[in-house]
Amino acid sequence: MMDAGRSFSGNERNCFFINLGNGKFSDISGISGLDYPDDGRAISTTDWDGDGDIDMWISNRNGPRLRLMKNDAQQDNSFISILLKGNGTTVNKDAIGARVAIIRENNSDSSQQIQTLRAGQGFLSQSSKWIHFGLNKSLQNISIRINWPDKSIENIKGIKPNNRYIIEQGNPVAKSSSIRSEKIKLPFSPALKKTPSQIARIPAITLFKGPKINLTKNGIKLKNDAEKKHQLLNLWATWCGPCLQEMAQFRDQKEALTKNGIELIALNVDGLGQLNSKSKKPSEVIKSLKFPFPSVPANESLMNILQRIHDQNVGLNEPLPIPSSFLINPDGNVSVIYKGQVSVKQIIEDTNHSLKGLIERIKESSQFAGSTIKHPKAIQRLFEHEASLNSRHAKNWFSAGEMRGAIHHYEKASKLNPKSKEILSNLAKCYFNLATQMDKQKMTIEALQFYKKGLNIQPQNSAARNNLSWILATSSDQKIRNPKEALRIASKLNADTKNKVPQVLDTLAAAQAASGQFDNAVESALTAISKLKNNTDLKKNIQNRLNLYKQKKALSMPIN
Repeated sequence: MMDAGRSFSGNERNCFFINLGNGKFSDISGISGLDYPDDGRAISTTDWDGDGDIDMWISNRNGPRLRLMKNDAQQDNSFISILLKGNGTTVNKDAIGARVAIIRENNSDSSQQIQTLRAGQGFLSQSSKWIHFGLNKSLQNISIRINWPDKSIENIKGIKPNNRYIIEQGNPVAKSSSIRSEKIKLPFSPALKKTPSQIARIPAITLFKGPKINLTKNGIKLKNDAEKKHQLLNLWATWCGPCLQEMAQFRDQKEALTKNGIELIALNVDGLGQLNSKSKKPSEVIKSLKFPFPSVPANESLMNILQRIHDQNVGLNEPLPIPSSFLINPDGNVSVIYKGQVSVKQIIEDTNHSLKGLIERIKESSQFAGSTIKHPKAIQRLFEHEASLNSRHAKNWFSAGEMRGAIHHYEKASKLNPKSKEILSNLAKCYFNLATQMDKQKMTIEALQFYKKGLNIQPQNSAARNNLSWILATSSDQKIRNPKEALRIASKLNADTKNKVPQVLDTLAAAQAASGQFDNAVESALTAISKLKNNTDLKKNIQNRLNLYKQKKALSMPIN
């Protein structure tokens, strides 16, 4: 929902209201100093620096994740802070639920100040359990009334302004408490407000597999093999002024791009419904610019992949603007996304981004200087989250039928979160699917490798065991053919399936014949045929193979 820009859209800015004292509140968010473009989630109040006024901790979904807003406003009034302790029997020790009221010298109830101690007042947050009252400076002698959660009431006298007190249930005397003596180790820094811009540089935290364009073949084709160069995919249109300015810059700094191993490919989007009155023929524009890099028309398939990679990296999913660029590292991973124009100097600097570790990429991707939490549980959660992102992207590749892309990300996810059974199961599924594809394409050696990888994760997968045994028993390539191993696998699988599955019995017969056990092969084939009631193609094929076994011949599948 957040990515789609709906509820919790990522624009939950902080609001600040002032009590007018007449039962009404006024919105002063704009002048409060708190109206940052943060995606706010919670506010906790406390006298953090011990100066008698309330400071605020603000948490956000985006960066900065935490803000400490110190209250340094000039004021002449006073305060008291009270920490309650329940008796631990009729009232909880933290005294949650207690109500504290300020009793003035004249016992007047007018403008009475009352606060209730709560366990939590915001999303995943809790303010300090010190109950803090701001007081008029004219108040000198104060009494307080405490309504404890067990309905008992106590009146405490002798409370002096500008002090902190600990009050224990059943004790009529409040204990004075000093402020903490240790220094706060949080240096002050100005709260920067970033000016909105249509230009963005988005360094990737999670390195998603991207498209690699092969220009050696007709049209645009996605490559699976990584070249030893960075690729910059630049989206442009003939009607886009900033695009042409950017392309002129690329032209003028061709030597710098080439020297730093950056292969630039311009992808023209004019043919994707982007035409307007300023549109021209792309070839004419390329010629007039004397653009030295290859330019090809983008297609819907490629644009969908680029948009999907953008959406995985950026919340609030929006259509890609023109121009946009994707920097892809030599391993085929998208390293940085640029929305709007980008300088050649920045692109060259960013070629090192994907070489950094996960923690460094997180710091690099933040808009604010800061540090990461180094607690083991926080680091574990970080890796689990990174695994989840890779897993989600792997599912997208799987849905698109691209098993290698899916395997790439499931393998990364598995290394990050090796205890996840779901990730391992999905990885095995991809191995098996790719093995089947390789087998159909007669890429038998590759098929064997992926069947074995999948079976290392799911050794009881019946279909994969059967397919692997069939290849080992029937391949005419002597480097692949392994009757002994085929028979071992097929015999165990047939025992596991209780001698009832025709496909397994067919494979067992082939393995027995390959091992010279022709009588057993005939018996297994006949049993398989008996399990097939209808005159199916499988039944006919097994019958043909049965005739071979009767002639003391093993099955050998030709190599294409």
